[in-house]
Formats: sequence, C-alpha cells, structure tokens
Amino acid sequence: MTKSFHKILLSSIALATLVLSACEKTVEIDPPLNEITTSVVFSSDKLATNAMAGLYTGLAATATQNTFLPVYSSLQADDLLYTGANPTYREVFDNAYTTVSSVQSSLFSDWYAMIYRANSIIEGLQKYQGTSDQVKKQLTAEAKVIRAYCYFNLVNTFGGVPLVLTTDVSISSMLPKESVANVYAQIKTDLTEGKANLLADYSASGNTRLGVNKFVAAALLARVSLFTADYAAAESNASEVIASSLYSMVSAANIATGVWVKNNTESIWQMSSPLNPTQQYTVEAGTFLPFTGTDPQFEIRPAFLSLFSATDLRRQRWMTNYTVAGVVKVLPFKYKYTTNAAAVTANVVEAPTTMRLAEQYLIRAEARVRIGTNLGGALSDLNVIRNRAQTELSTSTTQGALITEIALENRKEFFCEQAFRWYNLKRTGEADAVIGALKPSYRPAAKLLPFPNNAVDANPNLIQNPGY
Repeated sequence: MTKSFHKILLSSIALATLVLSACEKTVEIDPPLNEITTSVVFSSDKLATNAMAGLYTGLAATATQNTFLPVYSSLQADDLLYTGANPTYREVFDNAYTTVSSVQSSLFSDWYAMIYRANSIIEGLQKYQGTSDQVKKQLTAEAKVIRAYCYFNLVNTFGGVPLVLTTDVSISSMLPKESVANVYAQIKTDLTEGKANLLADYSASGNTRLGVNKFVAAALLARVSLFTADYAAAESNASEVIASSLYSMVSAANIATGVWVKNNTESIWQMSSPLNPTQQYTVEAGTFLPFTGTDPQFEIRPAFLSLFSATDLRRQRWMTNYTVAGVVKVLPFKYKYTTNAAAVTANVVEAPTTMRLAEQYLIRAEARVRIGTNLGGALSDLNVIRNRAQTELSTSTTQGALITEIALENRKEFFCEQAFRWYNLKRTGEADAVIGALKPSYRPAAKLLPFPNNAVDANPNLIQNPGY
C-alpha cells in the first residue's frame, strides 16, 4: 500500500461521521486526524465510543460489504444467472476478471480502509489517556473482531495478503504477502482476544445487534475454525453461541420476513443501513429486485431451484416469481423492500444480516461429522434447519451422506447471502469442478482475484497472484 493510499485512509477517518450506537445521533470531527485531534478522539469514553461507531457505519456503507458479498460472490458461484448489460457484473459472472478489472480495486481498498480504522482505534486506545479501563478493553476487543472479519474476507478473496497491524506507513507500505496460514493465525488471535474481553450482551451497542459482543466473536471463530479444519474449536465455539439465551431460530411461521428484520432473535450480527440511520430497506433488495415493469438483471439458476422440495419454505418465502413480457423468472427475495415508503407501510425495518444462528447449527453439524464421534448430534443439528424450512428430515447415519446433506443444506439456507456458497466451494475444493462445468471462461486461477495493478506497482514486495 502506498503512502498516498494511507493518506486517503487517514482523511477518511478525519472526515468520518461518527454515529452514536445507542441513539443514532451524529458527531462530526472536522479537523485532520493529526496527533492533536487523535488525542482528542480518545480523551473520553464518549468520544472513543463515537469513533468505534464510525467504524461500524463505515463498514456498513462500503459497497464491498453491502454489494460484493451478497451479489458479486453469488455471480462468481452458481446461485445466479446474470442477464443484464453491466460489464463489471458480466465479468464477475463469467469469472473472467483480469489485472485491469475494476472489481478488485474497490474490494482491496474497502477492506484495508476498515482495517486501518480498526488499527487506529486499537493504537489510540493504548497510546492516549482519557478512556476508562472497561471502555478501553471493550472497544479494543470490538476493533479486533472487525479487523478479523475484514481479514477473513480478504484471505478468501485474494489468498495471502499483507498483514497490516499498524497505522505506521513506514512499516506497512512495503509489506509482502503473508501466507494464508499466517493470516488465519492472526484472525484467530484477534477473535480469541476479542471473545475474552467482550460483553456477553448487546448493551455496548444500545441493545441492538448492530455491534459485536462475545458471541459474535465466538460465531466468527467457529466459522474460521471450520475453514481451517480445526473442527474441535468449530464445534465448541458454535456450541457456545447455540447455548446462549440471546439467540433462537425464527419460527417457520415467520420465516418470510422474520429472519431479516432488525434485532430478530436469530441474528447474531447485523449492519446498519448504508443509506441513512433511519432507512428501513436494504441495498440487497434494491440490487436483486427490479423496478416494476423492468427486466431483472439477476435470476436464480433453474438447476438450483430443482434442489428444493415442494414444501420447502425457503423456496416459497425467500424467492419470488417475476414476470416480464410473459417470461417468468425467479428472483432472490430474502429482503423484501426496495423503497423506504414500502417498508414503512409494511411497518418493517429490515437490517443487512452478517451472521445468524442457522449457520452455527450447520457449522457444528459439519464439525461433528468430521470429528466422527457424534453423528447423532450432527443429524440433530442438520434437522433443526430442515425442520424450520418444513422440508423432509434427514435420517442419514454415515459420515459421507451427512457431509453431502449438510453442504446442500448450507447452500439452500444461505443462497445469495454473505458469500457463503462461493467461499464454501473454494474451502471444500469443489470450485474448479462445479464452476468449470458451468462457465466456459472459467479457469482455476479465478478462485482468487488479482491484486489491483496500482497496489502491485507501488509495492514491489506484493507479488501478483498466479495466473494474472
């Protein structure tokens, strides 16, 4: 990363609108974030908390968080067909990006901008006096969890990446790629430390699920442990979340909208609206669903539709039929509202959901199967998800059958949601066979995006990914 890139990030922090989590009021800090203003930011519990709120809202506002994860990754995988004319969407759908593609530049800069802001909070809390010990511990832990989340997405998008843990440009500007293993080690360290120091409720975020707590760290640690084949840690962390009284599965009767509304019992971590704090609809709905009478750009693949049973509520409630010129297309319909007026009329506040309880059941199910000592428990976890969807329960008793069924259930439960399908195809080594059979332009190198040309040109230690 170049010095100019760091200056951009520095300016973004200085200009950030800091949103109070509890009351959603804004506090603007206008001066540049130099030594003097940095010390002011960390001179009191309130101002330091505002700085953390700015990190949350900054993350929620990035196109990478609210568009790439649910939309681009679904095009890279096999959830969606793309029928529009946008060249970037087409390139992503074809898995045919190159070093001059535009998609990787925003992804790279968005994640590192959030990492920089997390690092600045961690450093500021340690360097300056003014915040209480409890607030310092809480905010440091929150920043580490968000940093871990960003690195998880970076490593699953680019592979090995520079591991930036400081705001010091003299250290970070010429860092080489770290190995995937080393990046994951830092992610686990951040999450383990965060989990140990975070509160076990949502009081730090005004009792909304827009902030991270101990169980958000545990849930993400369960996911990361599954991705690194540490199945015992995946099972134990998922079990902590499942056992918490904070969470319960939304009922089948409320599956249509209940899973996506703000502060529902299944949500573990949600994002605020990137549009404004009072907005009640999501970017996901506005992207997937067309304006009335216009041709949609995206549709669910027919082969994917065939995987659902006739009774499956996810097919009935999380997808919608849309007819244009006599042609019926099936669209993602998890988030329902494309205008604030429609959401207000329905008296619904939708919130982009980053993590939810259903994932923890499927993580624990897979971990138990791979450990091999509790297949009955794995079957029970799998059937929690199937029962809620009102599809047939599994009776499988072998490891092979259960692994196959859990993977399929994961795909059906999390389609067009937070990169689940694309990341899991790569995790399980199936991407080349599955995507290669669907897309003539696909090549194995496309499992990773290339680094942006400007980043590679500025840093001779940042070696471009193979195949580009």
